[in-house]
Amino acid sequence: MDPEDYSELIAELAPILHTETTPVRSAVGRTTPTDIRAPRSVPDFAASAMDGFALDGAALNSARDGNAIRVVGDTPAGRSAVTLKTGCAVRVMTGAPVPTGAEAVVPVELTDARQTGPAPVAIRIDSLPESVPPEWNIRLIGEDMSRGDIVLTAGERITSAGVGVLAMLGITEIDVVRRPRIGLIVTGDEIQGADQTGESRTEAAASSIFNSNLPMLAAAVRGFGAEPIEATCSDDADELRGVLMAMSTEADLVVTTGGISAGAFEVVRQVLEPDHSTFRRLDMRPGSPQGFGRFGALPLLHLPGTPQGAFVGFHLFAGSLLTGRTLRQRWRKGILAGPGLLPHGNAVTFRPGTFTDSGKILPADRARLPNFASADVIIRIPPGTDTPHGSAEPCAGTAVDYLES
Repeated sequence: MDPEDYSELIAELAPILHTETTPVRSAVGRTTPTDIRAPRSVPDFAASAMDGFALDGAALNSARDGNAIRVVGDTPAGRSAVTLKTGCAVRVMTGAPVPTGAEAVVPVELTDARQTGPAPVAIRIDSLPESVPPEWNIRLIGEDMSRGDIVLTAGERITSAGVGVLAMLGITEIDVVRRPRIGLIVTGDEIQGADQTGESRTEAAASSIFNSNLPMLAAAVRGFGAEPIEATCSDDADELRGVLMAMSTEADLVVTTGGISAGAFEVVRQVLEPDHSTFRRLDMRPGSPQGFGRFGALPLLHLPGTPQGAFVGFHLFAGSLLTGRTLRQRWRKGILAGPGLLPHGNAVTFRPGTFTDSGKILPADRARLPNFASADVIIRIPPGTDTPHGSAEPCAGTAVDYLES
């Protein structure tokens, strides 16, 4: 089975998305479960776009004739509008309400008035455009947003500008999708040995390894906007059952690593097959061993224990569950910078790659974890196809599928 078909097979394991209320100030990076509509218009009053003077049509005509225009009011931003008398002016600051009947705001720079200090008794306009546009320098009601406009679409990640939009509308709290809680269980006696101390640690050190999968996958979980719940487990079946029982009350999805091959100490497979999980080898490298299932109602995803296999499997399969899109829907197209990529005879292979200055993708020469550490993307290399001229391989200029890592 290829990775894309497997991704569609496990799609029903996607965590159920619940909602919670959060302050708008803390909402960046979260997603909205429903469309958010503007409860009011912005601005919700006609506002001045300039520091200047609001004039009606009669005052504008009189100013063109060189007459002084009497100033009958002064409106700083944040104050209520004053009444504009026919043929007169009101001084207005940027953001202040423009009085009813005003046809334009003439910038203070075009008048003989001082830019600071009290409002003058009268003004003369030094230079007025021959044709003043309607509502010149007046921000109309709803110019930014009208009441009822959709300002955030359901499922959209809230950016810092989105926080600003919500605050602009006077919204202080918002319903967001609760971050899924992803249980991570790294299995293996060799991992447990690395946590021992004193003499026992010294004796075990030669056969133990540092636990790279747990911090790596916890970081990946956070990168997808979810919260990790971390655990390690030895190759003891009862211990694994206990960890799963504890996770079942907290997690929306559990991802395990290790213990799913065909060896004698494959604890995940021994505990969960066949009643809870199904295991198979996919036509992919690295990360061929994979598994999925449920422990009661708790969705399970099983990844291989090798760091590169766990990394690739998480981004391909857990990433699809967390984004709500199948792997086939997530691939993007890029252009290979070269050199050529040698395909596997009958399996999809994955290689780390980096973007060049020109936006092309340069593949790494290997697919070990240190190579992925400096990569921008995971490149998909289809199985090799024999041709009369030999085995076809992606070369420089070829379009390739990739995922950002």
